[in-house]
Amino acid sequence: MVDSLDIKATTPLRLLMTTDAVGGVWQYSIDLASELSKRGFTILLASMGPRPSEVQCDQVSRIPSVQLGVGDFALEWMPSPWKDVDSAAEWLLGLTDEFNPDLIHLNGYAHAALPWRRPVITVAHSCVCSWCRAVRDEPAGAEWTEYKRRVLAGLLASTAVVAPSRSMSESLRREYALSETQVRVIHNFGRMLSREPVSKEPFYLASGRLWDPAKNLSILEEIAPLLPWPIRLAGSHQDPENKLRSISSLVHLGVLPHSELIKEMQRAAIFVHPALYEPFGLAVLEAASAGCCLVLADIPSLRELWDGAALFLNPREAEHWAVELADLAKQTDRRMDFGRAAFERAQNYRAEKSVQQYVNLYRQIAELGEETAA
Repeated sequence: MVDSLDIKATTPLRLLMTTDAVGGVWQYSIDLASELSKRGFTILLASMGPRPSEVQCDQVSRIPSVQLGVGDFALEWMPSPWKDVDSAAEWLLGLTDEFNPDLIHLNGYAHAALPWRRPVITVAHSCVCSWCRAVRDEPAGAEWTEYKRRVLAGLLASTAVVAPSRSMSESLRREYALSETQVRVIHNFGRMLSREPVSKEPFYLASGRLWDPAKNLSILEEIAPLLPWPIRLAGSHQDPENKLRSISSLVHLGVLPHSELIKEMQRAAIFVHPALYEPFGLAVLEAASAGCCLVLADIPSLRELWDGAALFLNPREAEHWAVELADLAKQTDRRMDFGRAAFERAQNYRAEKSVQQYVNLYRQIAELGEETAA
């Protein structure tokens, strides 16, 4: 039974949204919460996993009508997480009793199966099973059986499931035997930068977690000595177990505040993204908005989103990356053409369209909740 909801004429106003501070989910949550707050929503962000940094907490504090709750619980894709996941479930239900949201927006899977008594949207940012197929070219092993069971239970319990790209939607349906109607696509979005003349500088920029094999940044370490420009890398080289990955040939910028990363993108002539697995790629969108020439891995999701606006290379052929990146350094006009094409394509992923799709979905499932309660 779904609780009766006090729905205004346009949208429900109170939203509990889960997030984590590990990767792109955080910026997605911040950007979405910021846009929803402008539309009258009151939002409780419930963060799990590693604690948000001071800079990240400050991001939340600057958004009207958005609160932050922090729980020290392992995320469902981390090693041996289930005791923490179950403890997080009690914490989330307690927050729900206190905050009394109209809707639950989950940026994870397992907790969708909780007795929320409210409509639940699950957004599929990534999943271990599709990660294994893309990165290791094999199905997830037996050690992920409980993960897969809980993910499937969460998906089936969700009122609606959202994926950020058609490619991720297809992966999710293939891994969990879902029907086409069970997953809808709403693209992620970024804050569009004005197309003002920017003096691009001679360096390559990459962004991502160096320790994550899905980001495939080791290929950049391999080819960096062969290139005429330095490769600057923004991101963590400390894995979830606090082990440091050594860096030799790259210029490591560390984990930058989002505003500083955008400044790097505005300066960079070329943005490189050799990922083996990328359900959407928010960093790619932000680099495109900054007018970077994009050099991307030739994988289905990036082709889907950026075909015709980027140079695509096989992410497993380091020699090809070295040759093409060296050539691009000599070809100013070609880089500028790619940069213009990327900037124009980025306009397809503006906040207004995606946020309105979320608002429409919230309204739709809230109305379904009212009907069920009646």
